[in-house]
Amino acid sequence: MRARDDALEQLAEHARSLGANAVLGMRFDSGEFDAGQGQAMNEVTAYGTAVVMAAT
Repeated sequence: MRARDDALEQLAEHARSLGANAVLGMRFDSGEFDAGQGQAMNEVTAYGTAVVMAAT
């Protein structure tokens, strides 16, 4: 599903921009809404906690 892949890529890009190298507790949220004229659109959001993992 393209919307899910796009949401996951945006999550990864945002985490990297914060200096993170991992995302914990990642989840997806999705919904469908009426786009008019009998058309439906899907919305997918990916979220989690961006962290910096270090080797011990």
